[in-house]
Amino acid sequence: MKKYFQISFSKRFPLLVIVTISICIIVVTFITIQTISRIYATSIEYSYKSTIEHIESMSLVMYNFLNAANTKTDANELFMPIKNNPSVYTAYIAKPTDDDRHYTVTTVIKGKLEITHLTRVDTSEEFLIRKGLAHVTINPAIEKQGAIAYMESYIPLHADSKTQCLIIQWLVPTTAILQQKHDALIQTLMQSIAIAITATIIIVVVISAIHSYRTKSLIQELSHSIQSIATGTLDIALNDSIDGELKTIATSFNSLVEKIKHNDQMLHTIKEETLADIFKKGVALLKDGKLDEAQACFTVTILYKPQSFASYFNLGVCMAKKGQFDAALQYFEKAKELNPDNQLVLRYIGKIQALQ
Repeated sequence: MKKYFQISFSKRFPLLVIVTISICIIVVTFITIQTISRIYATSIEYSYKSTIEHIESMSLVMYNFLNAANTKTDANELFMPIKNNPSVYTAYIAKPTDDDRHYTVTTVIKGKLEITHLTRVDTSEEFLIRKGLAHVTINPAIEKQGAIAYMESYIPLHADSKTQCLIIQWLVPTTAILQQKHDALIQTLMQSIAIAITATIIIVVVISAIHSYRTKSLIQELSHSIQSIATGTLDIALNDSIDGELKTIATSFNSLVEKIKHNDQMLHTIKEETLADIFKKGVALLKDGKLDEAQACFTVTILYKPQSFASYFNLGVCMAKKGQFDAALQYFEKAKELNPDNQLVLRYIGKIQALQ
């Protein structure tokens, strides 16, 4: 009985295809990591810039108020807006010394009175406190005291021909202090993906070596079989057991691909959880009456989830409470577009239109 030669597809599968597929997986994974990292970095950067802009605007308002009201002799009345501002963590007045790095605390407006007469050291490379003696200056560095995170602004005070500096420590949104934790988590995931990619490369090298060896053996077997045919011996067959081994290797390779996909999904989940945390923080800030901080949080969520009905609605509430009814109406109208049947939005729109 004659047996025909049946060379399996796996034995003829080009090495170039294996390498190409592996390279594509690595490239796609790398692009995915970079894209998610950029999205997260943009979110943090937006929150950071919004915080600085908010603190700068508040400091300028405070500077203008103090200059306009500097004829008042009652210090308590003069600094009452600072004491009553929930965004202010600590505020005190410092006067310069002979050393540009050292300043003496003369008056504590808000915070611990024990720091009076203590020396404040300016550790910034740009001598920011000294700049604050001339004009409103913001220190972009985020400082921490336990669970409290704050950013400083320096406001010049001119009285009795003497220049002093009003140092205000502003509380910053929680989104700013989440950066370090999430950066570490993303770095861990990127390391896991790098390990998976390295393992993939190792397996590809092994597959290539096995394929080269099997192909060489197959050619030798085929050459021997052809010689046998030439002598008239037809009762022969090629060994195709290579199929099962390649299938096992392919299964291992696919397992690594699934691991990479799983890690990519974890990165996507972290982004979603980050936005959810920002939204929840915005709701809490809105309830506490911290309207500017709440507005910043909801703006971040809209930036990456433009179809978020709740974010537009809460922004409308923020604007309405701040008395900015035109802006509030725009946000409520957008929320209405996303959820036309929501009765609460319709009532808010009616109330604002009645006020205009």
